[in-house]
Amino acid sequence: MIAFIIAFRHPDSTKNYQHVVELLNATLLSLANQTSENYRVYIGCNVAPDFEFDTSKVRFCTIDCPLPKSRKEVLLDKGVKRAYAIQTANNEINPDYFFLLDADDLVSNDCVEYLHQQDWPESPGGYWLEKGYLLDMNNCKVQEKYGFNRYCGSSLILSASTLVGKLFTGTSEGENIATHEEFLDACDEYVLEQVLGDHIAVRSYMASLGHPLQKLLRPLTCWKINTGANESNTKIPFGSRNLNSEFFTRFSITTLQERRASMLERLVEKLRLMKSWIASISG
Repeated sequence: MIAFIIAFRHPDSTKNYQHVVELLNATLLSLANQTSENYRVYIGCNVAPDFEFDTSKVRFCTIDCPLPKSRKEVLLDKGVKRAYAIQTANNEINPDYFFLLDADDLVSNDCVEYLHQQDWPESPGGYWLEKGYLLDMNNCKVQEKYGFNRYCGSSLILSASTLVGKLFTGTSEGENIATHEEFLDACDEYVLEQVLGDHIAVRSYMASLGHPLQKLLRPLTCWKINTGANESNTKIPFGSRNLNSEFFTRFSITTLQERRASMLERLVEKLRLMKSWIASISG
């Protein structure tokens, strides 16, 4: 069983809360359209938004986290909300893996099915996504990239048993906690901040535990940028593949129009993909 773990931002951390709710709605729609039913979604949040489609596989885990005011507090806010979601998932479904997903990214409709086809005993630590898509929502461009884990946090599938064992260091087995302060006291600060709050150091951390992550080459997630709510300033340079119905269906995209990229755009996109591959194997 796969548990997707999402942290949703504080309502007062954005000038347009309805817009970030709509981005989360798109993320949940991509999860609702999975070809496999063997998953659940757990969202740590201050307030549970309302959605019009079936959310029977979604569990909102509400917790009263204060409005973060610094970079460290932002990471800890995300970490605490994910920790609460992880605790809830672990109690309810005892999943095999936690897929750490950002609240504005999209998941391929065959993601869960593909993950269940992997040889899990050969990867006790979990997986990382080496390839993925960058989708520029404002300029209607999409590029496939190697080294995706360096760009995007929606690229980590971690062993549930390993993560839970290293996260809840200040609680006894079976003990549940429910407040922001309790999570800060009971959880390992490094795991909260750098594993659940960020993504850059996760692969090296899991390797240090003797549970290195295995690489997956199939692009299972789509990182949306230029949405109007991104924390990152990443820009997509010239070059794009076609935005067609096949791509839209795969990632459950309903807000863009199809666009056929020019031959030059498609050529440059392929060259950029090759360049990212060279960078990934040399880095």
